[in-house]
Amino acid sequence: MADTNVYAGCARWRANGKLSGVFRMNAAEGKWQHLTTGLPQEAYVHAITVDPKDPNMIFVGTQDGPYRSTDRGGHWERLGFPDRNMQIWSIQIHPTRPGLMFAGASPVAVYRSENGGDSWKKMAAPELRSKCAMPFPARVMRFGIDPNRPDDIFAPLEVNGVMRSRDCGDSWQDCSDELVRLAQRPHLKSKLASDTENEGMLDAHALAVSSADPGAVYLALRMGLFRSSDRGETWEDMEVGRFSPLTSAPRRTIRGC
Repeated sequence: MADTNVYAGCARWRANGKLSGVFRMNAAEGKWQHLTTGLPQEAYVHAITVDPKDPNMIFVGTQDGPYRSTDRGGHWERLGFPDRNMQIWSIQIHPTRPGLMFAGASPVAVYRSENGGDSWKKMAAPELRSKCAMPFPARVMRFGIDPNRPDDIFAPLEVNGVMRSRDCGDSWQDCSDELVRLAQRPHLKSKLASDTENEGMLDAHALAVSSADPGAVYLALRMGLFRSSDRGETWEDMEVGRFSPLTSAPRRTIRGC
């Protein structure tokens, strides 16, 4: 317990003169530390990923690409990322292939690293059509890698549905047609900031693929929890309910290690 840390990322947070960034709490001490050394000024942290094999290694997604710490957040370095001022909303370490990582961006783009984050390559633009015009660009909120088929990767988009890669991120295709079809049901219509009532069914926040349920993908979005039994070709409503606590994942994620 004494060596267990909890991390939280914030954006546009202000209190006692402090502004956004990364915070760390040691579970035994119960006190939060503001970790800023090496991060951009007023860092907007959208994602935190702890290396499951090395708790000293922390990755964060910011408004200027991904950053890495090798000392549990004490110091940060910007990685060999090809683009400046690119918002990173998700970072995923491949569960079975050492050194392989993915970063999801806004506007929607996927970057891949094959050397543990030292350098990154922007992958081919996803084959997506814009299905909902929001006041902000769509963003890649998570990655879900199929443990039984490690080349299959899924990514929920806020707000534009779900996309899928079957070649470990080389290319990406849309798998949201069924979500749009389901949005025609009266109880699955929702419009907050766009011109379409399909918006709620395209507002995806989290996704999981389980080895215990081969071929199945679970998707949390504004209108509830949905399951695909055919790797994203079709979706079914699990009828959790729009206002259940399980309808969607929080936009800020706390990680512990």
